[in-house]
Amino acid sequence: MSRLKPLDIYNLLPKTNCKECKEDTCMAFVYLLINHEAEIEACKPILEPKYKQNYEKLKEILTPPVRTVKFGEGEHTKIIGGKEVMRRHELTWFNPTVLAIDVHDEMDEKELTQRVDLITHWGTFYIGQTLMLDAIAIKCVSGNPNKFANTVKAVIKNTNWPLILCSLDPACLKAGIKAAAGKKPLLYAATKDNWKEVGEIARSEKLPVIVAAPGDLDQLKTLAKSLHEAGVEELALDPGTFWGEGLLSDTVNSFTMLRRAAIETDDKTVGWPLIGVPATIWIGKEGVSEGERLATAFQETILSAVLTARYADLLIIHSTELWTFLPLVILKNNLYADPRVHPAVKSEVMAIGTPDQNSPVMVTTNFALTAYTVKSDLEQAKINAWLIVMDTGGIGVESSAAGGQFNASKVAESLQEFNIGDKVAHRALIIPGMGARFKGEIEDLSGWDVYVGPRDSGGIGDFLKEKYRAVTGLKYVGDPGKDSPVVLTSNNVKSFYEVKKPLLDAKASAWLVVVDTEGLDIASAVKEKKLDAAAVKKVMDEGGANEQVSKKELIIPPAAESLKASIESATKWKVKVVAPDKLAK
Repeated sequence: MSRLKPLDIYNLLPKTNCKECKEDTCMAFVYLLINHEAEIEACKPILEPKYKQNYEKLKEILTPPVRTVKFGEGEHTKIIGGKEVMRRHELTWFNPTVLAIDVHDEMDEKELTQRVDLITHWGTFYIGQTLMLDAIAIKCVSGNPNKFANTVKAVIKNTNWPLILCSLDPACLKAGIKAAAGKKPLLYAATKDNWKEVGEIARSEKLPVIVAAPGDLDQLKTLAKSLHEAGVEELALDPGTFWGEGLLSDTVNSFTMLRRAAIETDDKTVGWPLIGVPATIWIGKEGVSEGERLATAFQETILSAVLTARYADLLIIHSTELWTFLPLVILKNNLYADPRVHPAVKSEVMAIGTPDQNSPVMVTTNFALTAYTVKSDLEQAKINAWLIVMDTGGIGVESSAAGGQFNASKVAESLQEFNIGDKVAHRALIIPGMGARFKGEIEDLSGWDVYVGPRDSGGIGDFLKEKYRAVTGLKYVGDPGKDSPVVLTSNNVKSFYEVKKPLLDAKASAWLVVVDTEGLDIASAVKEKKLDAAAVKKVMDEGGANEQVSKKELIIPPAAESLKASIESATKWKVKVVAPDKLAK
């Protein structure tokens, strides 16, 4: 099927630019129609009698090869189908696979309530959104219409989620429909034995129905055609779901052939959503051991994942093991993400935990998976930090560093844009390991010291403990000369910037003697004997302080005052004690 062109639709519209569709122009509305973001009925003029022919033509060309089917009510309405392409990279797959978990009418009230509550409220946070299950399939196991109706009522009492009523007995379906009045359930199923009765129920109640012919595609096609011609407006197809040696490939082939026939050969008799029932894998598994139960749940998850990737629009699943839900909701989320659009998040500064003026500042990209992975890793490690989410057009670190979206200029601009300097008392920026080559240029453009973090955000916790240190040695602020003051500090980031930041703000020039204290602040380093006169002398000698400076005076913080005499003795310099906040004066 060729992709619709905007002018194909625009030429059939009234072209009044009336804005009743809430868009400024008819052409803007056209793009919404093409992307399944609006329905033609939103255009009020097209509904006028004089445009009837155009309206019918538009309805025809806007109907995708795989027609849509709706069930449920209100905000919980689910839409299945609506596919236009076989491969998602060609366009996108619309209307994600609906994951329905089953209950049945032989459950006692407590078990039923607990299972419905679990299905309704389970969710997991993933890339900025909460992923959940979608619907509840109610099976009539008892064969008793009254019992089935009571179960349907009990489910509705505990949830407003979309329902699938499952029975091959028309009498049970009727009872369930009556109990679910106004809920627009999906009916399962019409077969070769009951299709006339079930078809009449679906037609009279205006409900969608699933047609089932396990293992027989010809019969499935014949039933679908007969039901549609009999007035059933919404159908879905169940070609059968099988598991076992040689059977899985048959199942996948059936789904693939049906979808290919609908899209590539425009066979309208099979242009309906496809239904998979991985729950069939549990047949005969009642009362099995714990090990076999877990193995079966694992197999059902594999089968569900395969069918999600191979065109199933709705799956009915039995297992309620929480670990079975997670891969399925993430898989369908990824499959149905628009491949034309990079999944991006808002460019901003995230406050992770409860950061303060001494908390580290980190930068990452606004590719959704990257941003939320870094955020999650920081939260898991219980790190308080400021995280700059930089706009790279939704592209990850490695790709944006290669493509130019992540560069030194943008990092420097982001530091200014978000005024991060007002939030912290330091000038230390941690960049991703994959952006290491930008370190020097970022420092030149921003005036911040850049620390190259790990390539994987999972290592940030260890990085902060072991490697987040100021560079040791004889360093400088501004442009010091022989008469400039010399100040002692440690490679602890907080202690280092307690000295450097006031000097930067005052635009003063000074030499800094930065001693390796293994990341301990001055007070702790003195107490742990990581900072002593010998360590100070070693840094001064290795840095050539005696040659660089004519005024032999070393300024130390009050926390190191106990070392004053020993430093004077070891270095032969005069030592002066000055609090960091007095340095600028």
